[in-house]
Amino acid sequence: MEGLFVILVCQLIGEIVVRTLDLSMPAPALGIVLLLVYLWFADRSAGSGDGAAHTRVSGVADTLLKNLGVLFVPLGVGVMQNYRLIHDYAGTIVIAVVVSTIVTLIVTVGAFLLASRLFGAEGTGDGH
Repeated sequence: MEGLFVILVCQLIGEIVVRTLDLSMPAPALGIVLLLVYLWFADRSAGSGDGAAHTRVSGVADTLLKNLGVLFVPLGVGVMQNYRLIHDYAGTIVIAVVVSTIVTLIVTVGAFLLASRLFGAEGTGDGH
């Protein structure tokens, strides 16, 4: 039960911070970062290195992942309630998805090439 509490508190703090500071980032993303920071500090402060904090959260996280499909039911209901709106803007939605996918691929390749140059990638890609 402690693991669920930790996950929900990190999520709540993420929601509060994002809404209070009017940040343009998803609150769950901040909640995950806070959870990561908590786990890191909890294991470091325990000093044992046995990962006790990870173990407490791991059981709850595994259960949530096994039942992840249930969490998408509200999303499906929302889509069905707004199907007319989605139908009206289908072309715009498709264009946005295609363009954002292309931009993501270009940025990913650019980041890879930059990292390769910065960290001195070995080899030239010719198999040697």
